[in-house]
Amino acid sequence: MTETDRVPVFDGHNDTLLRLHQSKDTDVEKLFIEGKSGGHIDLPRAKAGGFAGGMFAIFPPPVEKSRRGAVPL
Repeated sequence: MTETDRVPVFDGHNDTLLRLHQSKDTDVEKLFIEGKSGGHIDLPRAKAGGFAGGMFAIFPPPVEKSRRGAVPL
């Protein structure tokens, strides 16, 4: 199958942002870009698989459980 024959993939349920947020690693962006995030999707696999887009959901955890220490508004 050539690049022009590839059917674009749209993922309707993607937990990537939540998994990166929950990661204990300090440089999750680099892991995602280099393909070492260990999740279901990363940039190299998205490009190779024809990923065209998806629904990404993220929500803030309760203040008591936030490990990043965001300041409540």
